[in-house]
Amino acid sequence: MGFLPKVVSSIVPTRFKGPSKRLLQQILHSGLIKVSGGHEDALFWSYAQVELTPYMMIQGYLQGTFPMPKVDNNKIFIWHDPDPRAIIPVADFKIRNDLLRCLKKDRLQESDKRFEIKVNANFEQTIINCSKPRGEKTTTWISTEYMKVMLELHKMGIAHSVETYQNGELVGGVLGVALNGYFITLSLFRTVDNASKVAFCYLLTKLKEDGFKLHITGDADSWFAQFGAINVTKNDFRQELIPAITAPVTFTSRVPELVL
Repeated sequence: MGFLPKVVSSIVPTRFKGPSKRLLQQILHSGLIKVSGGHEDALFWSYAQVELTPYMMIQGYLQGTFPMPKVDNNKIFIWHDPDPRAIIPVADFKIRNDLLRCLKKDRLQESDKRFEIKVNANFEQTIINCSKPRGEKTTTWISTEYMKVMLELHKMGIAHSVETYQNGELVGGVLGVALNGYFITLSLFRTVDNASKVAFCYLLTKLKEDGFKLHITGDADSWFAQFGAINVTKNDFRQELIPAITAPVTFTSRVPELVL
């Protein structure tokens, strides 16, 4: 078995068999060829896509791009390939002092007020909450079509959520996609103060413990800056991408233990 087929086999969940597994392997293989400099159908990335599928989503993420719906028609997706990119170094992420104080205080709270962290316990409700408009906005980029595909990716063991609960109620969370050693943070939500920050802090710790190599987020000049997000050029990002997606890493179900 060659190098790329081995990588593809490590990404495809073992429970997928027959035609579905072969199709997914073909999509992943072509994505790896594209990002590694090989030849592939460039038109796939030149035009907006009317229908988003799990296989198309995976191939896009493997190439370092990500889908965003058009403002005037959220059923049509355009693949973005921005320069620079924002990453949070897996081994060198930061936790601000105010969040550290919040985490330490949380451990002293009564049980019904204390945050509880779970992994993949309620992915569907997490993405539903992430899709709700915030502030004065009436729409969000997480469309119904996007949610359907993400739910399929979750069933395939590729999309994940880290969730914050308080007194048994889901109050915050973060969701993303894991492709071997490459993790893409996609969205967060909170209904109580600090719930999304706490979930994200646990995610960062988890990525480090699980051995992830590359973590991409939103704009480094945004909310993610407090966790050590930095901008890197697209070329530098792509040089890190190949080693990450070829690293034999698994997003486990383990909730990490924070050292405060």
